[in-house]
Amino acid sequence: MSENRSVSFTPAQTKRASEVIYEQIYQKIVSGELKPGDRLPAERELAEQFRRSRPSIREALRMLQQDGLLEITVGTNGGAIVRGVSLASAAQPLRKLVDLGAITINDLVDYRAYNERSCGELAIRYRTDQDIRTLEEIMERYHAAVYDSETVSKVDIEFHTAMANASHNPLCILINDIVTTLCANLFWGIAADNMTSEKVIEVNRRACACHQQMLDALIARDLETMNKVIQVNMDLYFDFVDPSHLKVSADPAGMHRFDRPSDGL
Repeated sequence: MSENRSVSFTPAQTKRASEVIYEQIYQKIVSGELKPGDRLPAERELAEQFRRSRPSIREALRMLQQDGLLEITVGTNGGAIVRGVSLASAAQPLRKLVDLGAITINDLVDYRAYNERSCGELAIRYRTDQDIRTLEEIMERYHAAVYDSETVSKVDIEFHTAMANASHNPLCILINDIVTTLCANLFWGIAADNMTSEKVIEVNRRACACHQQMLDALIARDLETMNKVIQVNMDLYFDFVDPSHLKVSADPAGMHRFDRPSDGL
């Protein structure tokens, strides 16, 4: 006869009413039973169906709204309308983690080079002629904008968005949108406060050249060159961002580090 093992359990937690209501509505949205554009019953009717108080209903709807799944309007024709599951709604929690500091700037910059290589590899594999035409049009505007940093900052994001789109992978597109936008906002914020106009133009020119080489590698389906140019572009970022602007992280051995990529070429 086997002996009884010594195990411990924690007390079972009773979920709040608003959480139970949230989960039921959430499941109907993700399953497709509730479709984008569908209007939920009025708050009073929902309270009767769930047999819970109207404040609990209101809290559940607010949670769904925060997750981007519902749009709530007020007035005579107001109510809760299903928005559905989208890439934008999935991105919101990740953006909040960055805002709250749960994901540091150091984490963000570490991940960006990896993310761009992944997007580049998938783009080389799956890109279409239309993807190439889109990127060529963006690069025409990039070349013309090197003296206009405001335009460059927007075109730069457009380029990386188009590169991610060329991967034809929804997850790649989502992660790229978050990482690239946050890194770009970080860089241009630092640039505006700490760099002369001449230095900014130099960065713009070098970045433009890197992006053109990325496009050339994509056209040639040359993964090795793509990865090297991506690394050069990241080195360019670190050349002009003072390490003191980044949060310091610790490696497993306890040594603090600032992650500057090694030379790519």
